[in-house]
Amino acid sequence: MIRSNVEGTPTLHAANRQRAARRAWRALERTLRRPDFYLHPAGRIERRETHLSVVYLAGRFAYKIKKPVAFGFVDFTDADARRRSCEAELRLNRTLAGPLYLGLVRIAPGGRARQVAASRAGGAEYAVRMRRFDERMLFSRLLARRDLQRADIDRAAARLALCHLHASRDVPRHALGSAALLRAQCDAVLDGCATHIGAARIEPLRRWCAAELACVADTLDARRATGFVRSCHGDLHLNNIVRWRDTVLMFDCIEFDDALRWIDIANDLAFVLMDLRASGRADLATRMLNRWLETSGDYGALVPLRFYIVYRALVRAYVARLGPQEPASRAASERYLDTAVAAVNETATGQRRCLLLCHGFSGSGKSVASRALADLYPAIRLSSDAQRKRIGTHAPPGRAALRADSYAPDEIDRVYGALLETAEHILRNGYSVIVDATFLQRKHRAAFLELAHALGVRAVLLDFHASDACMAARVSARARARNDLSDADLAVLEMQRTRAEPLTADERTLAVRFDTEVPLSRIEAAEYWGSILTIDQRQPDAQTRQHHGNKPQLRGHS
Repeated sequence: MIRSNVEGTPTLHAANRQRAARRAWRALERTLRRPDFYLHPAGRIERRETHLSVVYLAGRFAYKIKKPVAFGFVDFTDADARRRSCEAELRLNRTLAGPLYLGLVRIAPGGRARQVAASRAGGAEYAVRMRRFDERMLFSRLLARRDLQRADIDRAAARLALCHLHASRDVPRHALGSAALLRAQCDAVLDGCATHIGAARIEPLRRWCAAELACVADTLDARRATGFVRSCHGDLHLNNIVRWRDTVLMFDCIEFDDALRWIDIANDLAFVLMDLRASGRADLATRMLNRWLETSGDYGALVPLRFYIVYRALVRAYVARLGPQEPASRAASERYLDTAVAAVNETATGQRRCLLLCHGFSGSGKSVASRALADLYPAIRLSSDAQRKRIGTHAPPGRAALRADSYAPDEIDRVYGALLETAEHILRNGYSVIVDATFLQRKHRAAFLELAHALGVRAVLLDFHASDACMAARVSARARARNDLSDADLAVLEMQRTRAEPLTADERTLAVRFDTEVPLSRIEAAEYWGSILTIDQRQPDAQTRQHHGNKPQLRGHS
């Protein structure tokens, strides 16, 4: 695919080199189609082509070469430029897809492949040698046959969040990731969409983008100043994510354009969220967002996220119009345009925000149930277990040992205070919130109910129940498995029983009781939640109207 926000046009100088390069290219292609070129059994050679590259699938390996093409954003007509791009691709992709990227191969037309430790200048052709994977395991294909699992999404989100946490923050140029650069990139995409899709359809989106970018520009620049612009993947659509053995790999990152790779980590995340939405799985997009937020702790990303989702959808709508206009390409473009319009209409019409508070002892099923509800509602889920780890270890949530006083009253108050602050931030930015905590003490419930009243949002208490024997068994099994964020053991459960304060009469009017001693498949079904899924979601509340103003509702493709 073309990975630029500006439609490329070959320059005159590059066109001369391009003709000569194409002659050598034809000889190179003939070489790579020969099974005896490879130093291993190759079988039937298969070929995959994009705008910038060709991949040859030979036996258990794949060989990716750069095409001798020139566009306004990249010039590969020079062999050394192609070599440098191969080097960069190998280096950068080892972060998120290390098992796939094996090395460089030097290619002599008419000869055989030669593995090299390092490339060198001099006009030789090079290929990136990769481990071949089962293309049926691409997220796009798994989704198409309804085989993309929640576990795949969880692994992808956690892997991406950890990559973002450890990514380089040494931005090579000051302007990268700035609101001004993003505005120019977005304008270029909108211009391309207007040309290929129609100015009348794009103009309302152009107005929305300008208004929304003006609202979040200061936030974008503040995030850049505080280190949220990092070396990212840059091209995280579902065709670039693959289920690999017991993990998930993200390959084929942007290597040729710093402006597309050095971006806000929220921009990087938005691409895959948008693609899941465009594929009809908004529930998986919400799940991925929640798992990424839980691992990264970057709830500030929610401020510009809707803009980034619209921007990424427009990029894909535009790119789909650049190739041969087959029915599938036009349908893809329309699907992405509809996704952009739907995201805009979330802010134009608003969905009434709701604050949902879990209530119940450890082992009552709160965490499992609230994860399922967050996907369906949709809502941002906050976890007291994750927050406790973040406070206690100053690291991404995991199984790191906590201090002995982590469940002391003062520490519990600290956790609820942090959850309250984050919940307010999320609600003020137009999202509903589920808080996964025990809420066994009246003062903690009161603080959150007061917040809901102050913001004019609906509050609901999700009252989770299981038998004493079931809760004890769950807590014990979790402690043995050591694969859950919760550190609660039987001693903590007993402590909770002694400290718990029952719901007041007023609180009971806000409570909905749920029995969690049922199969997981039932909890994950919409029927289990009943009217919870339709609580006041149709009418925008006053705070939402004030924040977003009178932005027009847009119409999608009919």
